[in-house]
Amino acid sequence: MISRKGFTLIELVLVIGIIAILIMAVGLTSGIRDNAKVNSAAQSVRALRSAAENYLAAGNMTYTGISISGLQTSGYLPNAFSATGSNPWGGNYIVAVNSSDSGKVDISLTSVASASATRLSSLFANSASSTSYSSTTWTITF
Repeated sequence: MISRKGFTLIELVLVIGIIAILIMAVGLTSGIRDNAKVNSAAQSVRALRSAAENYLAAGNMTYTGISISGLQTSGYLPNAFSATGSNPWGGNYIVAVNSSDSGKVDISLTSVASASATRLSSLFANSASSTSYSSTTWTITF
C-alpha cells in the first residue's frame, strides 16, 4: 500500500471554491453598506430640502439666515436631527444660502467619498439646480 501525502485535486478545488465564495460575500456586503449610506444621505437631503422650502413658505423672501439650528427652532426639522458628525460617512450636514443667489439653498455633506458623491448627484439629477464635489464635500443646490 502506497501512502500519499498532500491534497487531492478535488480537495484543492473545493477549498479554492469556498475561498472564492467568501470573498464574493465580503464584496457584496460592502456594496450593500455603500448603498445604504447613499440612500440614508439622500433621505436626509430630502428632509433638509423640505424644511428649507417650509422656511420660505413661512414668509421668508430668501434663504438668507437659514441654518439647521434655525430650522429646528422654527419646527421645520426635528430637534433630534444632528448636523454634526451624523451623516452616513461621519461628516456634517450644512444648510446655507447659496453664495450667488439668495433665492436658492445649498445643502452640503462633508467626509463623502467620491464614488458616493457621484451616486448622490445622479439621484438628484432631475430636481437639483446643481451639484458639486470638492475635497470630500458634496454640495447640492435647490
